Amino acid sequence: MHIVYVSREYPPSRRAGGIATYLKIVAEGFAARGHKVTVIAANDDTSCEQREVSNGVEVVRLAGGDFLIPGAEPSASRMARLRFLYRFHSYRRRVAAELRRIPDADVVEVAEYGAEGLYLNDRGVPVVYRLHTPALLDHSDFSLSKLSTANALYYYAGRKELDILRRHARFVTSCSSSLREWAVRHAGLDASRVQVIYNPLQPDFFHHDASVQPAEAPERPYVFFAGTICDWKGAADLVEAVGLLNREGLSVDLRMAGKTGAFGERLAAEHASDGWLHILGKLPQQQLKALYRGAAVVCFPSWWENMPMVCLEAMSLGAIVVGSDSGGMAEIIEDGKSGYLLPPKRPEAWAAKIREAMALTAEQRASISEAARARISSVFSLDSILDSTEQVFRDAIRQSAKH
Repeated sequence: MHIVYVSREYPPSRRAGGIATYLKIVAEGFAARGHKVTVIAANDDTSCEQREVSNGVEVVRLAGGDFLIPGAEPSASRMARLRFLYRFHSYRRRVAAELRRIPDADVVEVAEYGAEGLYLNDRGVPVVYRLHTPALLDHSDFSLSKLSTANALYYYAGRKELDILRRHARFVTSCSSSLREWAVRHAGLDASRVQVIYNPLQPDFFHHDASVQPAEAPERPYVFFAGTICDWKGAADLVEAVGLLNREGLSVDLRMAGKTGAFGERLAAEHASDGWLHILGKLPQQQLKALYRGAAVVCFPSWWENMPMVCLEAMSLGAIVVGSDSGGMAEIIEDGKSGYLLPPKRPEAWAAKIREAMALTAEQRASISEAARARISSVFSLDSILDSTEQVFRDAIRQSAKH
């Protein structure tokens, strides 16, 4: 089977995020199974095209993308910042043209995010749409975002994402039941036609390297957070929760790793004199593993999440994880058994749960750690996700051949 993935991002790229991580795992997984795999992605430098083969996957990085990465194109003009307007359609036509150059493609998977399936449905190849998170999903209350000054730059693309799903999506998978629920409500999809297939954890997280130990024996216990440091990830809520604990006399640090930006910088400045907040920036995988393992508690207080990879990573390493019950983490964590779930936006409740988790006995921690590892290994392993996805692809090919 020749599987073609279409994605706005694919590692290594300065734009790579959760979709790119998922895509690299499954693309290389299918290539290892003997399938032919091609990825059509956008090149960071939109002025040129690149082609390569990496771990058995042919990667085509197209020119003409509708974005600008600072530093990737030193000669770009000021107008380049408006590419999302004047290159929106031309780039997606370029994606469709590249697909036409692959005569033996059997099936295409494309994310709904970015509306890159806009011109793919008349190519004669079945298209499977993968729900990751539409641009107009409002993380604050799980609603459909309305046009505002805050989303004006991507609102058009977000409407196109929904239009494509409504008009063309015959075959759909979703990375969580929560996201399927949103798509049924706001994109009019038939729930029976949306198959939930979780994101897999990268295989090397299952290989517990005994040499990866906590980075240090910390003088003070610490709570750990990994992910983009922003409002809807609950970053400020967690800072408030840990601040409450310290004011109540429980000496505990908060270490936060991930993309920082202005929001994280503001948090760091506001608490610079407190001494317990440490914003670490983006870290390599080995350092993240050590921080997961050394943490007293790992917290992900997002207002809503689809299927966060950081939660899978932390649990696979046996961390004591407290996650938001809004979205996909409620499908990962078995509350009270393999971790804990709490409603978001309630710093006092998070502070109380952190205190409770830190007071667990060694035996209680060991029980939760083992349950967390077992949960991730049994439900989120690459082989089981590839099996389910391959069945969807074969069904799409078979049903398309009948029409």
